[in-house]
Amino acid sequence: MTSKVALANTKYHKGKNLLSGIAIILTSVLVFLITSIGLGVVNVQNAAVNKVYPTWHAMYREVSEENKEKIAQHETISEYGVRQDVGESVLNEKDYILISYLDQDAQKLAKQTFTKGYAPKKGNDAVLSRNALKELGYPAAKVGDTINVPIQIYDEDGMGLQQERSFRLTGFSPDGKNQNDRKIFSMLVSKEFMNEVIPKNQRSYRMMIRLNKEAATSTDAIKDQVKQIGKNFDVTENNIVENGDYIFANYVDPAFYSGMAIIVGIILIAGALTIYSIYYVSLINKVQEFGKLAALGATKRQMRQIILRENLIVAGISIPLGLLIGIATVKLVFFRLMSTIQNEIATTKIMREVLENGEVSLILPWIIGMTVGVTLLTVILASLKPMRQASKIMPVEAMRYTGQAQGKKKKQRKGFINLDLRRLVNANLSRNKKGTLITIFSLGMIGILFVVISTVFSCMNPQQIARDSIAEDYRLNIASKSGDKMRPDLEWTAIQQNNPLNAEMINQIKAVKGVEKVEAFQSITGEIPAIKESGANKPMGLSIGGISKNQMDLIKRDINEGSATYDELDSGDKVVATGYVMANYPEIKIGDTLTFKFFDGKRSFEKDMKVIAGGDFAESISGYDNFLMSNEAIKKLSKNNLTYYINIKAAKGQTETIKPAIESIVEANELFNLKSYEEILAQWEGALQMMTGAGYAIMLVLAIVGIMNLINTTIDSILSRKKELGVMQAIGMSNRQMKRMLQTEGLVYAGGILLLGVGIGSILGYLVYLYAESHALMQIKIYQYPLLQVALMVVLVVVVQLILTYATTTIVNKETVIKRIQASE
Repeated sequence: MTSKVALANTKYHKGKNLLSGIAIILTSVLVFLITSIGLGVVNVQNAAVNKVYPTWHAMYREVSEENKEKIAQHETISEYGVRQDVGESVLNEKDYILISYLDQDAQKLAKQTFTKGYAPKKGNDAVLSRNALKELGYPAAKVGDTINVPIQIYDEDGMGLQQERSFRLTGFSPDGKNQNDRKIFSMLVSKEFMNEVIPKNQRSYRMMIRLNKEAATSTDAIKDQVKQIGKNFDVTENNIVENGDYIFANYVDPAFYSGMAIIVGIILIAGALTIYSIYYVSLINKVQEFGKLAALGATKRQMRQIILRENLIVAGISIPLGLLIGIATVKLVFFRLMSTIQNEIATTKIMREVLENGEVSLILPWIIGMTVGVTLLTVILASLKPMRQASKIMPVEAMRYTGQAQGKKKKQRKGFINLDLRRLVNANLSRNKKGTLITIFSLGMIGILFVVISTVFSCMNPQQIARDSIAEDYRLNIASKSGDKMRPDLEWTAIQQNNPLNAEMINQIKAVKGVEKVEAFQSITGEIPAIKESGANKPMGLSIGGISKNQMDLIKRDINEGSATYDELDSGDKVVATGYVMANYPEIKIGDTLTFKFFDGKRSFEKDMKVIAGGDFAESISGYDNFLMSNEAIKKLSKNNLTYYINIKAAKGQTETIKPAIESIVEANELFNLKSYEEILAQWEGALQMMTGAGYAIMLVLAIVGIMNLINTTIDSILSRKKELGVMQAIGMSNRQMKRMLQTEGLVYAGGILLLGVGIGSILGYLVYLYAESHALMQIKIYQYPLLQVALMVVLVVVVQLILTYATTTIVNKETVIKRIQASE
């Protein structure tokens, strides 16, 4: 009998159950999408990483022969391999072949494969790719052939003189993809050849290590252990390269999963409160029906069962539909996101292949089970309040129940001689304060989450990240090279004596139609005799870059120790240390006065300089310099032209117009290298596209669930008061006044939602930014309030509420006042 009554109620209350069903569908879709998209992105990316990336946990650079043996014996290291770079074969001013020796373990850890043949074993054995052989003039070479390769061997001072050596091809390596317009190839040689050309005391190994299972328990444990081992054997942090993507793909990352759990938890709470609010508001008016059942003899247990079974019938229909929609949406969203990513990096291509080949399942059974469980639990929890309320009160009280608080000390309602719309609104909203607050709070939670996520995405602004790499539309710099005995003219001290970036060249660029501004920046090199280079017994290399006065605000923003003004940096004897110095030379303290030895053309001189501040500065300001001072101060240190790069700003809308002219100037001189803001921006936009797309897709579903809550609350509030509204109109309230009253009620809901969403969401968003900025997460450095997203949310909430109120009042007004007064609901 209880099941029949529940089924009959389900059919009778089609409208309200339809709203509840849609809410359950959307909630199940939301739960399914959050976990499926979140884990799907990770799983697909991890599958691609495991196909492409090497399997070492970390690489130590500049490891001596002695420390190599010590590190190899460390108890936490299960595997290790060594690589020794031998020299280069320079093809032209930009392209070259890197010649290296890798032992068998290093080849295994680096996933070195051969399309044909085998690794070098002795003497002059060598392995190259087909593309490298074409560049050397051997497009048809076969295994066993002898080829002549011009090489420059590395020595203590850089690269030695070029010599031609004969090698016997033992195999071919796969052709790799080179980024941008630069071609870098690799050539493997034997250990015997490496021992012949690199003296033991000059060897500087790259050591690839893999920790054992006991030490590699999580991403944090691996990173901490790797740093500790490096510290124990004089490997600076700058020379420790973590295989971060591989580690993340194969080990538990506590920060990632705890962060994801927090986000999923917040979303589930918001979704649960939303569906609870819909059930709570829509079931209030059904309590009267249960009072009648109680009068006919229904027990408390039977009434609770009727409510629960009716809700479970709706859930039983809605949850499978939600899962079907979720499954279809996950695949659509994934393939859509992957197709819209513009960058062509290797991992992205592999991710597409993984998806197309079905190597990673996007639909996981445990996520389906979790979705069903969470949604059912939400439905049951949402039913508890009406079940408890209907079973506790007497039949007569149940038939008069309106959802207002029932208690022994019932507060007498305050009356007024004169009524106005404001007082009516207050009375209507206060009659069911709990329902009003639940609706506002549940929707406010969605608003809070939206503002927090929008803040994170806004602070991950690819425009700002690209601008940290390049200050203006183009950057033209000198491509100097140190230590190449075949090209001593590429030394910066040689170039500055006849610098092509002179006043004539700068004026030529300024004269290009569409160029608005050209600004030159200086750089001077040298060494600090009193400080030893990290991991080497030679003086620390020195490079001071120039800054302009208008960059001083950015310098002050990023200073984290000490202080500096432009006048101090223009004095000629004060500098600011960059992040590289702060991280790798703890012996240099803020406030120290050091003797700098400068190299100026053919001469050198010493000068005492005071380090007044230090900080982590954007690449667009510091470049690769380890100290900063003013441009004018650097000019005074030298008799030569120290202009190392220029920033080129295009007039509005002329960025692409001036590009051909700038490129033709660059091509005319092999010393010039050009970087474009638009190219860097496109790379970052592609990198962030999947994350932001998935985030906003989930928020869209959550917003729809919230709007359903708002629709249900507004419709139920108005339709359940048809009789009351009819009586008020019968005693003189006009249609216009009724609309204004209901619109005001709706705007109170909207105002509460926005107060929570914008107010608390903005505060929490800023706190999340501070955490991300302090921990260097997701390239977040500058706080950017998501003004556009918040404005859109405000407009959406207000417009939806006004449309709902207008639509429902229009429906109510179609009935006559008499019919409304006679209405039972």
